[in-house]
Amino acid sequence: MKLPGSSFVLRAPRAIEIVVGVVVLILLWSSFVTVGPGERGVLMTFGAVHTGVLAPGLHMKIPLVQTVKRMNVQIQKSQTQETAASRDLQDVTTEVAVNWSINPVDAEWVYERLGDEDQLNSKVISPIVSNAVKAVAAHYDAEQLVEKRDIVRDQIQAQIMAALNQYKVAVQGVNITNFQFSADYAKAIEQKQVAQQKSQQAEYDLARIKVQAQQEIAQAEGQAQAQKLLQVTLTPEIIRLKAVEKWNGVLPQVTGNGAIPFIGSIDSAKPTHATGGS
Repeated sequence: MKLPGSSFVLRAPRAIEIVVGVVVLILLWSSFVTVGPGERGVLMTFGAVHTGVLAPGLHMKIPLVQTVKRMNVQIQKSQTQETAASRDLQDVTTEVAVNWSINPVDAEWVYERLGDEDQLNSKVISPIVSNAVKAVAAHYDAEQLVEKRDIVRDQIQAQIMAALNQYKVAVQGVNITNFQFSADYAKAIEQKQVAQQKSQQAEYDLARIKVQAQQEIAQAEGQAQAQKLLQVTLTPEIIRLKAVEKWNGVLPQVTGNGAIPFIGSIDSAKPTHATGGS
């Protein structure tokens, strides 16, 4: 004989067992936490941060009582556009990229005082970068910021590193991608560069003309000295010898004043024939 509701009474214990089993599995599952490579775990009990960090790997915690916040300790990049005033009161805009990372052993300190990576970037890193750019740019004229960009970058990096060090953040590098000025100032710089190029070209042309003039003077002086030396050393015998060297042996058909050139030399060179009486 079955009693009313006996099937429900028999099923109830089994349902409770299933529920308890599920709860136990959930508790067991939540008793373990995994910290991945490039991360550190911050252990908290009811929200209170424990001293020390959890290294990468598998860790146990008390379910429903303890929680773990994973903090990224790999190198991260923050890139912002900053505007500052130069020493000559020109507005300068530049892209600044900062590579930084949280010191792994200080992950719990950073999270407890500053928050996670996004909060760290917005609360600390961005304001420090902005202040560093403004402080360094104020020591240079706008044109010098372009000419001495490497020096400016190093000074900005030094200020950022010093400021972030107190927040347990290491800076691996700072890059300044570009300097931009107002349209009027950029046009003025371009005009100045064009004027400098023209001035340099004019100086080059003047130097070239001077060299050419000096060469022509030297050549003329050399020719004058040669003519003077020739006049001193030239004698009638040398003139006659030069004329003989250039003569081709053909007597001209028409000569001036009835004279035949070199006739004396030719006559003297002919053999004399003895005349006999016949």
